[in-house]
Amino acid sequence: MFVAGKKRKAAPAAPAAPAAPAAPAAPQSSAPEAAAAAVGRWHASAAERLGARQYRDALDYLNRAVALAHKEGIRDARLFATRSLVLHKLGEVSRAQADASAAVRLGAGAAEPAADGTAACDFVARLPAELSILVLRLLDTRALFACRAVSPRWRALVDSAPVLWSRPSFAAAPDAVAELAQQLPAYAAKLHRGRRRPAAARVPPRVLRGIFERSRGALQALVVPAGPALDARALDALLAHRRPRLERVDVARGAVLSRASAARLLAWGLAAGSGVAAIRMPHCVQLDDALIGAIARRVPRLRVLDISGCANVRVRQLFRAWGATLADARDATALEELRLDDHPGIPEFFAYSARHRHFSALRVLHAAIRDQAVYARVAGLGPLLDYLQRTDDAQPAEPPFPRLRELNIDGVWDAAARASRFESRHTASLVARCRLVPPGLERLSALDAADVAAAPLLASLQRCLPSLRLLHVTRAAGLDSHVLQALAGAAQPPAVLRLASLDLSGCVAASAQALLALVTLCPGLVHVNLSQTAADNAVLARLAEFVDMRDSCGLEVVVLEATDITGAAARDFAAACARRWRRLGHGAGSGSSIDSASSSAWRLRLLDMDNCPAVASDAVAIVRDLLAAMATRVLAAVAG
Repeated sequence: MFVAGKKRKAAPAAPAAPAAPAAPAAPQSSAPEAAAAAVGRWHASAAERLGARQYRDALDYLNRAVALAHKEGIRDARLFATRSLVLHKLGEVSRAQADASAAVRLGAGAAEPAADGTAACDFVARLPAELSILVLRLLDTRALFACRAVSPRWRALVDSAPVLWSRPSFAAAPDAVAELAQQLPAYAAKLHRGRRRPAAARVPPRVLRGIFERSRGALQALVVPAGPALDARALDALLAHRRPRLERVDVARGAVLSRASAARLLAWGLAAGSGVAAIRMPHCVQLDDALIGAIARRVPRLRVLDISGCANVRVRQLFRAWGATLADARDATALEELRLDDHPGIPEFFAYSARHRHFSALRVLHAAIRDQAVYARVAGLGPLLDYLQRTDDAQPAEPPFPRLRELNIDGVWDAAARASRFESRHTASLVARCRLVPPGLERLSALDAADVAAAPLLASLQRCLPSLRLLHVTRAAGLDSHVLQALAGAAQPPAVLRLASLDLSGCVAASAQALLALVTLCPGLVHVNLSQTAADNAVLARLAEFVDMRDSCGLEVVVLEATDITGAAARDFAAACARRWRRLGHGAGSGSSIDSASSSAWRLRLLDMDNCPAVASDAVAIVRDLLAAMATRVLAAVAG
């Protein structure tokens, strides 16, 4: 199944270019020859538009060709290969990767030879080598090794292009459940409940060694997967290439790596100077103060650093290492993204940031605490709190991270750690006094914010709410009706909020009227989780109005578990989604379905009404029937 990515208006009857030939008419009969001819003409027209850089018109032709081929059962890898190139030119990388994978599957499955002896839908044989390499570059490493086994022609092409091996990728493509879990992390546990998670595939050392050998010095991303993949022979194959032009170094969590191997790997990777822009080594016990100091000296213009869970890296040394590379004590590093998840020095980092401006250029900061064992390793916060109390009257005029656009502090306000040395109320005080949430923030995630009080929460959200696109604050007792009404009142009509993802699950202190006041200001919502709140029919009716709006993005995930909605409101919401689906051209007799690669990107993917006592089984049946056409996952366990 290949579904188009972003929402787009229906394809015009003919492209806008006046000098271009009119689009060939669809065949009047369903004869395979006529359908194949029409698909070929549409593909040829798309190729002309691609050469003229009219990418939108080329995409329209290809969408129609793919839809007709899907309807008539025509398998042609060239359609997906060409469309992947067009999507890549338009910047839609995920869709381009999906089409590239489809082209590889169809090309690999081509068995019937054409008149010239080549497979009829083998895009490697039919397209120029330069275009085939552009398509293959969108594939991950496992797919490239599979391509080598298709035919001698494929093997020769893949092995002769070092650029294909310059950016290894071992991450499996997420399935539908994994994608939903990424959109709403607080909902991930329920999505995976009762579902067996596939074990992570281990990469043999010979695979990594083969990548290093075939890259032949063109390596741009040094990726070390989990497991004992980097053995002595693979490391020797890597070090055999001199002066690499690396852009990033990624050492996966769970990679078997000795201290000496980590030092050699970093010394080789950073030998080319400041070309490396990103270093990700989460939960790497071999990473210590000495290696962090080497990274700071050799790559002073580093943009991304991930040292999540690296307990052997002290926060004090982190500031010293980068401070030594600065000309001025008030100067800032070039770091734009820093990840400190599950690091025992998180409270120290907050306190040091209130005084020093080394990391004031950060745009992304992740300081989440998800591992409860982290709390036991954190030293007492008494001295830090005393320092903040002494400097309360002399707080800086601006927050420590004025350019911050994404902040993740999941678990920092978790009440489950009250009995440990790292007391969550002290950390909440640090967050409030350090003014960690600046104006202009676009993404804020603070799951399990049970201990935060209403006053600091309101002060933090008021500064950034107009610019927020993602707001995830769960289990927050301080997020009551007063806070939500104050936030809604601050955004005076006709101004609306930019929120696209909202998760307030477990915030039981907010009334239905307060939730409605906030939701009313968010017509661009795409993902909503209001489970275990006071949300009622009025909130769901407002969401249905957003679905009916023609200029809205359309809701894709709605979670209303254990709320006060009724079956009638659920039926009305499902009917609004069905109307939008038909309006986008998916009505009966249209000949399209969600399995067609040319179908619209929008659909309601998930509707959760579990444990809603006022939703009866007959209403659930009607909702499932209304949403069946778009294959919506409906969860509605009816009590009793």
